[in-house]
Amino acid sequence: MTTPKLSMKSYWIAGVFFLVPLLICLTLYSYFQKQLPQRLSDQIQLSGSLAAQDFKRTVEKNVAALRDITERIEETEGLYFEYWKEDAGRLLEQNASLEFVEFINRDGIIEEVVPFEENRTVQGLDIKKLDWRYGDWQRTAEADDVNITHWTSLTQGGFSFLIDVPVYYNGSFQGTITGGMNFKEEFNRLSSYLNDYAIKIEDEEGTRFYDYNNYDLAQKEEQYIFESNLVLDADLDESWNFELTFADPDIVVQSSRIADYALICGIFLALAIGLLQFFNSKARHATKIALQANKNLLILNQELQQQTEIAQTAAQAKATFLSNMSHEIRTPLNAIVGIADLMESDPEKTEDPRYKALLRDNSKKLLGLINDLLRMDKLESGAAEVYSVEFSPVSVIANITSFHRKRIEEKGLEFHVDIQTKSKNFINGDRSKFEQIVGNILLNAIKFTQSGSISLCYKEQEEDKKLFTTISIKDTGIGIPKDKLSTIFDRFTQLDAGIRKKHAGGGLGLAIAARLVNLMGGNIEVESDEGKGSEFIIHLDFNDLHKKEEIKLNSKLVEDLPPLEVLIVDDNKLNVIILTELLKRLGLSSESAKNGLEAVNKCNSKTFDLIFMDVHMPEMDGFEATRKIKEEQSDVVVLGLSADTTSLSIAEGLESGMDNYLTKPIDKGRLIAILKEKFKKPPTRTAI
Repeated sequence: MTTPKLSMKSYWIAGVFFLVPLLICLTLYSYFQKQLPQRLSDQIQLSGSLAAQDFKRTVEKNVAALRDITERIEETEGLYFEYWKEDAGRLLEQNASLEFVEFINRDGIIEEVVPFEENRTVQGLDIKKLDWRYGDWQRTAEADDVNITHWTSLTQGGFSFLIDVPVYYNGSFQGTITGGMNFKEEFNRLSSYLNDYAIKIEDEEGTRFYDYNNYDLAQKEEQYIFESNLVLDADLDESWNFELTFADPDIVVQSSRIADYALICGIFLALAIGLLQFFNSKARHATKIALQANKNLLILNQELQQQTEIAQTAAQAKATFLSNMSHEIRTPLNAIVGIADLMESDPEKTEDPRYKALLRDNSKKLLGLINDLLRMDKLESGAAEVYSVEFSPVSVIANITSFHRKRIEEKGLEFHVDIQTKSKNFINGDRSKFEQIVGNILLNAIKFTQSGSISLCYKEQEEDKKLFTTISIKDTGIGIPKDKLSTIFDRFTQLDAGIRKKHAGGGLGLAIAARLVNLMGGNIEVESDEGKGSEFIIHLDFNDLHKKEEIKLNSKLVEDLPPLEVLIVDDNKLNVIILTELLKRLGLSSESAKNGLEAVNKCNSKTFDLIFMDVHMPEMDGFEATRKIKEEQSDVVVLGLSADTTSLSIAEGLESGMDNYLTKPIDKGRLIAILKEKFKKPPTRTAI
């Protein structure tokens, strides 16, 4: 039996299947060749613009390092001048571009230079003898502007840029902090990400001081060269010429060749498609198999569609969350910057309590948002730990309600607190997480309640040295739709999201609270009617139940403390100032040390009663310093003080001999409690 010949229609269809892809390939090839020059030009302009910004930021970062030294000198009206060389030494270690730092006095004489041995030949050099140098130096210094010289041959040998930062105090110009900088190493690091490009940088006199990937051998067509002037100091006529182009001189030919290869592949692909269609006409007997396969594919597509919809919903929620978080962070940040600008433009407003209050409130909002993000990240990554400290849940509830009562009443809401226990029970558990759970749920009620009332009910049940707690927070707010109840504890989910949202906040409060409850082995429930309000019920259990007299905190610490010798050990000057002021308000005077080694030396010559010990410091860290001090003075009270709140750091601090571990910013109430516990005066005896 002979096989029937194929009809002419089959040949025509196979021809169409060949010609259509071929025409598409030719069209795309023609379009690519036409757009290639513009694409390459756009690519070089974008890459050059980004690279130029990176190079400029590198220079500005190094200039900012020199500014830090001048600002410290100016802020202390010259008192800090005797320490500037130590800062200069640290900058030389931290900044690869910085080769030396020197101080030029108001008369143009180089008084000091760091490091000295390599640069001793310039000690005492009078730059007035250098015509090209002194005039430019004097002009920018009098204008209080930063000056960057051209690529300069140095007296002590080598080449460098000289960067002058003027120093003003006591109402007059005192000289400049001047750094010698060679940016080759840092520029090479930036250029390592630009292997396909060649770079050339020249100073204002046309001297090339940086070249990457043999710029002279790179392609030379102006269309593919990015050129920009990097203005780095106050003199707009003194700028660097930055040029970037393709390192491959044949880049256009190479790109076009790739398109040729793609066209050839497209022709073969079109031919293959035509042949496949031709052979498909001879394979009609596989129709049933194909139909079955198609049925299976439909089922798979349905499942894929379901997964896609789930992923799109999650992606949309995440995108909405990120958009909202961007707005929430920018709002207080813009306020802080704006207020700072107002205070800078009008010094009299610096002491205005309204501006201080606005700065404080917006800073707290910003800190709260950042803390929520960090907590959520830590909980999601599984890095969160449950700590065990002694505390009274009733006292924590009382503190929380007292703290939020004013805010609730300012909104015109009634606030009902029902503490259904008269005993003062103490347990061992994670006080911080307990406080955060209750605080987050209460803040959520405050946020979404515009009228009516908020109620908090706390219950305890004791059983076999265990304490079972139930906290109910009920409001008359907007409520939660039934279809949203199952998702309110999900991350990236908010009831009122988008650009028309009415309530501020990052939307992480409930998600964090729910995860903390689960982490502590409890559970959280919610009941709600849309438009009528919501009730959140939290169940948490704690071990090691016991009773004791709770220390009551007050601000009259001076009456209860004997005179104390206090030492603050911290390498951050601002932290020292803040803690010193806090101690003054508590009636305590203090001394300071800038690192652990200096603290040990001071303790060897003087006996202290109380030491606040930072952890991360140069020369000797807080752990080692504590061990050395405790070896000589075992009775001194050492309080660790750090922004590092990891359990590992806390454990290491206590093992080193620290009596307690405080975190920055300092909790004043906790500090008062510790001082009362360690230094409370014995009761006065009355003579009989």
